[in-house]
Amino acid sequence: MGSLFGSKPRKSEAELEQERRLKEQQEAEDKRKEELELKEAKYRKRKAKGLIGSRSLFTRAGGRGFYDEAGKEIS
Repeated sequence: MGSLFGSKPRKSEAELEQERRLKEQQEAEDKRKEELELKEAKYRKRKAKGLIGSRSLFTRAGGRGFYDEAGKEIS
């Protein structure tokens, strides 16, 4: 005998593939967001210590001594 309410419809291969793609995209987005949060936390910590900023002790007159996020000097 069958179920009184019928059986659940099975998902097609296209639906399964779409679910896999959505899951992979979500994982990639979560990873990117986590990396961004770590980067921002590192920046805030360095700014709080006075290592980054216009009044930093590590800057020189004339704009020398300013560094970007990659660590290269900005001229």
